[in-house]
Amino acid sequence: MEVNFFGVVNVTKAAMPHLRASGGRVVTVTSVGGVIGQPFNESYCAAKFAAEGFLESLQPVAASVGVGIHIVEPGAVASEFVANAKIDPQQALANAGAYGPALAKYLERTTASFSAAQSAEAVADVIVQSLQGDDVPFRVQTSEGAAAFVGVKLADVDGTKVTGMTAAWVGAV
Repeated sequence: MEVNFFGVVNVTKAAMPHLRASGGRVVTVTSVGGVIGQPFNESYCAAKFAAEGFLESLQPVAASVGVGIHIVEPGAVASEFVANAKIDPQQALANAGAYGPALAKYLERTTASFSAAQSAEAVADVIVQSLQGDDVPFRVQTSEGAAAFVGVKLADVDGTKVTGMTAAWVGAV
């Protein structure tokens, strides 16, 4: 929460006077995890949900003073993100207790997801376009896969499609 939410809030607040003066824009990288909660990523998703809610709420107010607010939502990215988390999958499974089978299934699904990850350069291109482009929408996904994933949530009024999808990731269906 400190970095992924409060960091976004504090930096955005600090930048607003300068952005009002220049007619600039805020482009914040969140995640598809800020739209769809993902098993075993509760804290990360909560922080990204909070950042999305903050920015979505700020967008019309900032627009009223000439400041653009935009969110970039990548899916899986080929980077050191997972390695930097310093989680030993075997140790996590050993400590998972009753959640071991669900975690094993989730790790299998996530490994497959990252094997088809988008390049960091492709994500950077979307970020640059969001900074420089004309008529940039509020919410921008970095790939067709990310857009399709987020689309599940945005079309799921009662939450059954999302929870059904994520339940399958852990073998709960």
